[in-house]
Amino acid sequence: MKGIYRSKSLTVVLIVSFIFLYSAYDLKAEESGKGNMIGFVYQKDATTPIEGAVVKLRNVATGTGYESTKSDKLGIFKVEDVEEGLYLVGVSAEEGDFNLNNLIGIRANETAKVSFALKPGEEEQEAKPKAKPGGLAKFFLSPVGIAVVVAASAVIIYGVVKLSEKEPEASPFRR
Repeated sequence: MKGIYRSKSLTVVLIVSFIFLYSAYDLKAEESGKGNMIGFVYQKDATTPIEGAVVKLRNVATGTGYESTKSDKLGIFKVEDVEEGLYLVGVSAEEGDFNLNNLIGIRANETAKVSFALKPGEEEQEAKPKAKPGGLAKFFLSPVGIAVVVAASAVIIYGVVKLSEKEPEASPFRR
């Protein structure tokens, strides 16, 4: 009987040990998984590659930043060992600094492939002074105009309430 008990306990110990060893390996593999991003940087015509541009990534959740290698003659750049997540993208080149309006998702143990054309953002328009309201708009924005609107609204609401009241029904039995 002792021989059977020993083999059952040995079996249980071996199974539990295997589970612990495998789960520790699985957790370590998930923690160390980082992704990469590779791609091209082009000028605003979307065909001429830019040499020497640096792509910068900023993690939306953690704020961690990454920089690429400088792009080569073909506009190819690479960012390695990037944590999994969503990233804002910017590019620094001789033409200036550019922020891209899209979020890029990078997954662990995968390589994201992207292509950017650097288009300058909309130039800031000169601040135009707001036109002052005139005519009726000027009147209704004044304190007197506001008072007139409030009084007219009160009269209309009072009229609607009075019109919606029902008169008592005429009945020969009521006095």
